[in-house]
Amino acid sequence: MLFKNKKLNREKLLNNGFALDGENFIRREEILNHMTLTIIIDGRGRVTSKIFDADGEPYTLHLVEGATGEFVGSVKAEHERILKNISEQCFDDEIFKFGQTLKLIEYIRENFSDAPEFLWEKYPNFAIFRRKDNRKWYALIANIPKKYLRLGGAEEIEILNLRVEPEELDKIFDGEKYFRGWHMNKKSWLTLRLDEILTDEEIFARLEESYRLAKKK
Repeated sequence: MLFKNKKLNREKLLNNGFALDGENFIRREEILNHMTLTIIIDGRGRVTSKIFDADGEPYTLHLVEGATGEFVGSVKAEHERILKNISEQCFDDEIFKFGQTLKLIEYIRENFSDAPEFLWEKYPNFAIFRRKDNRKWYALIANIPKKYLRLGGAEEIEILNLRVEPEELDKIFDGEKYFRGWHMNKKSWLTLRLDEILTDEEIFARLEESYRLAKKK
């Protein structure tokens, strides 16, 4: 879980003691009682760690569920601390992955100078955008299971919630490209998919309209 929604940053890895060995990044360091921790990160960001005792033998007791003892506890805590630091210092957050989502966030930054706000610890994949003048939301991006929109498949999808005029929503709602607001007011919020089923231009146009509607009293 430490590396979920994280993307490795090669420059940060090299600046934090990792050395490039072929396609992998490797770091070795001494930890408790002259033990050696070896951390290997491949080019896709997958992390492997191994601990060796002072005699060079593999140490695995810290991975055994239910293993007890002061020393085992100390090794486990140190191992987790180091991995947590690597996650924070050598990886960048990658909450959203769809290409269209990333283009949308960049469009908002360039045109409205707004950045995503992550308001809920329980929902780290939900980000809102709001106007600076009245603090009203005009967009929400979320990563949700497809089944929440009654679409086939078990995988997840990234969606965009926007403000919309009720009469316009009644015209375009089709349950395939456009949906009544997911987790929002279903009369004045529109949900659309960010998986290229709509063009960027159409999404940006509806975003502009939502931004305008958020200004209205």
